Amino acid sequence: MTFPYPHHAGGGGVRPGRVLRRATALVFAGIQAILVVRILLDLGVVPADWGVNSFLVTASDALAAPVQGLAGGIGGMFGSAIGGAPGDGFNPAMVAALVGWTAVEALVMRVVTKVATV
Repeated sequence: MTFPYPHHAGGGGVRPGRVLRRATALVFAGIQAILVVRILLDLGVVPADWGVNSFLVTASDALAAPVQGLAGGIGGMFGSAIGGAPGDGFNPAMVAALVGWTAVEALVMRVVTKVATV
């Protein structure tokens, strides 16, 4: 019996390249989840008295800091948006951070895929 795709052939064991790609995707999924929950917190969708809010605010501010540095260097609307009180409404720095980390993920995944195939 022939299989059209090599990953359906069964067996083969663990492939390091596949594990590396999945681990990298998991790390970036965690980063994006933190930023999305922070956006929801700022919009008031997530309750403000939720137990993990302090962790989410601290982590998301740390993840958004590189974007704030980049935006401060080129000038823009993101200059002082980081560090606002949760629930204050739309925070453009968090959206910019989400877009920035997604772009970084695309670049890193391209490199990881190239390395995994060698």
